[in-house]
Amino acid sequence: MLLGNLQHLMDWITGFLEYHNRLLAFDDVWSSLPRYLGIHVSHKSYRLLSQLPAKEMQSILMVILGVFTAVLHHKTGTQRPTGGQEQEFKKAITCVQYLTDFALLSQYRSHTDSTIRYMRQYLKQFHANKNMFI
Repeated sequence: MLLGNLQHLMDWITGFLEYHNRLLAFDDVWSSLPRYLGIHVSHKSYRLLSQLPAKEMQSILMVILGVFTAVLHHKTGTQRPTGGQEQEFKKAITCVQYLTDFALLSQYRSHTDSTIRYMRQYLKQFHANKNMFI
């Protein structure tokens, strides 16, 4: 389940960034992530990774929202977003947030009615928002 969630998320992010000419900036930010205790992220460009151990997949889910946000909010030397792009970028960040929250919750060993309700909510909100970009 973790691999499927991560692959879906990263395919969507890659397509979105490619459309907005920010894929190279994403690779730059990704490869410059500092090492943190308990976070295992390869410093290769994400697109060059072929196999990911489970620990690294979990770490990616913990940092991807910050990397994605930095790339979209002109923290990388890319062109400043236009007014229309700014709104679209905010919605895209929200989509990434919903899917990462869903994926992180799905890793719990057991679930309650509340966690299942949250997961449904996150997935529903992700799909509602992502359809705006198709």
